[in-house]
Amino acid sequence: MNSLTKNQTQSLSESFEIINLDKVKFAELVFAFLKFNHPKYENIFNNVKIEDVRSFMGSVREVVTSSSHDFLFPKAIRNFGSECLKICGRPEDILHLEKAWSFGMEEWLGPWHTLEIEESWKEVFNITYLSFTETLQWS
Repeated sequence: MNSLTKNQTQSLSESFEIINLDKVKFAELVFAFLKFNHPKYENIFNNVKIEDVRSFMGSVREVVTSSSHDFLFPKAIRNFGSECLKICGRPEDILHLEKAWSFGMEEWLGPWHTLEIEESWKEVFNITYLSFTETLQWS
C-alpha cells in the first residue's frame, strides 16, 4: 500500500512538525474552509467537538510517523480514513477534506509551503480515499 517516496515521507514529517505546534488551530482553519466552501459543512463547528479534532489530528500524526514503515502504514491509513469519515461522512467527501487540508497547509506554512509538501499530502488523501472505496467495493 505504501506508495510514498522517501522525499514525500520527509515532506509529511517536516510539514507536520510545523502544524503540530498548534494542531487545533490548524484544524480550525481546515474546517473553516469546509464551512465556507461546501454547504454540507455549514454547521461543522457545532458538529465536530474538540475531542474529535484531537482524534483526527492524532490519526494524522500516526500516518506521518508510520509513513516509512510498510507494516504500520496501512493501519494508520485505515485509522486516518475512519477519522476523515467521522468529519465528512462519505468516502467521496474525503476529496473535500483534502482540498481543505491543502488550503490549510498553504495558509499555515506560508513561504515554507512547497509543491512537494502539497503533493505528498495529496498522495496521503488519495491512498486513503482509494483504500476506502476498494473496501466498499468488496462489501
